[in-house]
Amino acid sequence: MTLSGLSWEAQLALFAPYCGGRERESLLRQALAMLPFGEHAGERTLVDAPAHRFFLRWDPVQAPLEPCRCDLRFESHPGVDYRFECPAHQLLSWLMEGPVHGRGNDLPDSFWQWLLLSRFADDRPL
Repeated sequence: MTLSGLSWEAQLALFAPYCGGRERESLLRQALAMLPFGEHAGERTLVDAPAHRFFLRWDPVQAPLEPCRCDLRFESHPGVDYRFECPAHQLLSWLMEGPVHGRGNDLPDSFWQWLLLSRFADDRPL
């Protein structure tokens, strides 16, 4: 069974404990609606520089703690991509904090910090 095959109430019950509880239900519902599409196109806004258009894609997930494989690509750098895994609930939280929460199409700073810090921690080139 896929996540999209579950009722809204079942999905909320699965993810709410990891994503701020039922107090954030509206944001959670919106982010859950994005999960089955498996992608988000956005723009990373920068200070005193043009925005970077990006495409984030992820594999389908069934549970909050399931590792979710993701792929991040930038339109202006077609040869560079970032592949990573994170718990499904973390991806959902980033979607809740970014595009769902009114940040336009950008993801929250916490995502970008995590991405850069995890690359340095793994000693992988950027």
